[in-house]
Amino acid sequence: QEAILMRCVKRNASTEFGINYHYDKIKSYQDYSHAVPVIENYSQIYAYIETMLTGKSDVLFAGKPLFFETTSGSSSASKLIPYNQQMKKELKAAVAVWMLNLFQMDPGIFSGKTYWSLSPALKEKSATESGIRIGTDDDSEYFDPISSFLLKQVLAIPPQLKNIIEPNAFYVKTWQHLLHCADLSFVSVWSPQFLIRLVDFLKQNVEEICKGTSLPLSRVDAIRGAIADNTLTLEMIFPNLRMVSCWTSGQSAIWMNDLIKLAGNIPVQGKGLLATEGVVTIPVGMDKHALSYTSHFYEFREMSGKIFTASQLEIGETYEAIMTTGAGLYRYNTHDLVTCTGYMDSVPCLTFRGRSGNVSDMVGEKLSENMLVEIVVKARAHFSGLEALYLFPIKSDHSAGYKVILEGKSEIDGAAICQFMEEQLMHNPYYNQGLKSGQLKGLIYDIVEIGFTRKLTQYYQSVKGIKDGDLKLPLLYPIGFLDNLLESSGT
Repeated sequence: QEAILMRCVKRNASTEFGINYHYDKIKSYQDYSHAVPVIENYSQIYAYIETMLTGKSDVLFAGKPLFFETTSGSSSASKLIPYNQQMKKELKAAVAVWMLNLFQMDPGIFSGKTYWSLSPALKEKSATESGIRIGTDDDSEYFDPISSFLLKQVLAIPPQLKNIIEPNAFYVKTWQHLLHCADLSFVSVWSPQFLIRLVDFLKQNVEEICKGTSLPLSRVDAIRGAIADNTLTLEMIFPNLRMVSCWTSGQSAIWMNDLIKLAGNIPVQGKGLLATEGVVTIPVGMDKHALSYTSHFYEFREMSGKIFTASQLEIGETYEAIMTTGAGLYRYNTHDLVTCTGYMDSVPCLTFRGRSGNVSDMVGEKLSENMLVEIVVKARAHFSGLEALYLFPIKSDHSAGYKVILEGKSEIDGAAICQFMEEQLMHNPYYNQGLKSGQLKGLIYDIVEIGFTRKLTQYYQSVKGIKDGDLKLPLLYPIGFLDNLLESSGT
């Protein structure tokens, strides 16, 4: 780890950032941690990004960016993350180990075509004024030319489909290609909700999808019958499928029962913690996620504020992951919470818990997305017919509180679910204190029809500018964010 850090410092000592923070004087991790502050917010480096957008070299890293990739921020504005050749090497170091481990587990995973989730473009291709591209044509651009070439040979979906902007047309074409892949052996998506929605699209549009294909009539009839009988599974659609990879922890955990049912007997492997900014963990086997220690340099901040290196983590403790990458993110706080679950030799294994940034705190109650995820998992297991729930604060001149939006069948008991949630939230001493002091009113609720999550997803994506495959739909929203959507839904 320290060797990776020192190579990064030396490589970028003559950059604008390196000069500003005296990289030429840094000889150790201790020097680095004293010289460079933790970047808590993207706005702290935006001036450097702005300079790079003009085409200037040697700003955050040596040379110019190959392209910028977009990722969502805390506001409606997207963040632009620069990519260079060094970043490609660091990503390959992670993905190569993951792929090797998959092959060792089951060579059949690589016996046929693979589906790596693509999403319809949210907007036309763009570039900076200096001509540097914003966004990639396909995910293979994250890798070196040889890896990119090999990946394209096994893709079930041609990358060109990404050029289709209209979502309905995109997913029709996606399914037409997928259904022709009888040998599909591996599916890799980010959010499990994306895969669930993709299959829902097949159910709702099977006639349009099959109309433009040369699929055998027996295969079409089998799919129609399974949809009619509500027995459609990935195993039935793709008999050669050997593995599904997606997020399984944090907020994604609330979709896992639905995905496991959808997968049939196909194993589901939890994807590592990989974001646009960089990679933190890679999956090893079916139940471990090891730090990708040959990719970037990592630090971990305990809730007390104390910062540790990778070899100092304590089993059972939860930390914020901070990374230094070859693409110019130095001591960049990802705001991802990870718990150390053990070690593989000297390499820590980490489980993603959620984001540290999404917290609602009107009167000191400190309700977090992470806390809400655990409650939702319990509520869905306890109350049949409950599909999803979302929480947002409401505030008037003299009172504050929270409203729960319950999505489910008409017979669900909203009052009982609301009481259950209140009891769970009261385990948080700050929320409990807010209720007892009268600063917070008790929960209130509205019940919405099944399908609300689909509308919320589209609304959230349009506001945030997030692609389908990258979506992490929050459960906790700020004051006023959902007003327009709820009004249009009659709530």
